[in-house]
Amino acid sequence: MTFDLVNTPLSKGVTRLEASAGTGKTFALAGLFLRLLLEEKVPASDILVVTFTEAATAELRDRIRRRLSEALAVLEGKPSQDPLLVALTERVQARHDTAVRSLRNALEIFDLVSIYTIHGFCQRTLQDSAFESGILFDVELVADQDDLIHETAADYCRNQLHECDEVLVGAAIHTKLNPEALSRMLKQFLTYPEL
Repeated sequence: MTFDLVNTPLSKGVTRLEASAGTGKTFALAGLFLRLLLEEKVPASDILVVTFTEAATAELRDRIRRRLSEALAVLEGKPSQDPLLVALTERVQARHDTAVRSLRNALEIFDLVSIYTIHGFCQRTLQDSAFESGILFDVELVADQDDLIHETAADYCRNQLHECDEVLVGAAIHTKLNPEALSRMLKQFLTYPEL
């Protein structure tokens, strides 16, 4: 199924777009941001954009800023062959001045627009809602927990094997029940807790 950026109705609520790499997700998200701003009159400060990586976030931020500038130029009279910009110009013609103000305002406050990685959004939400969530203010989200898992497994081995019976220590060594093996088991358990 193909996604028509220009004509797909903007529905209320949550819409999820899934696509493979290199299929134009960043282009589509920048266009959707522009449509929400101009067609639905959603203030730029109320639009949340979330993506996976820091690189994707930086690219998306640049692309959205560029699209806002391009749309402003077109509304101020610069000709364009871009189907989205042409359609948006026609759709907002009746409220042209308001659309121009919205674009200028979005560009002025652009550094405050919410464009995050998933990790960054979660971190920000936890910090902003520390009282409601019962989380400490200085909580740090860890994207890769491999080091913590290995440290936990190593601590467990040291604590348990230090006080353990020699026969059990020998069995653990013989079966290669070491921090690496425990780390692998812990990762499986965290992924599949019913194991």
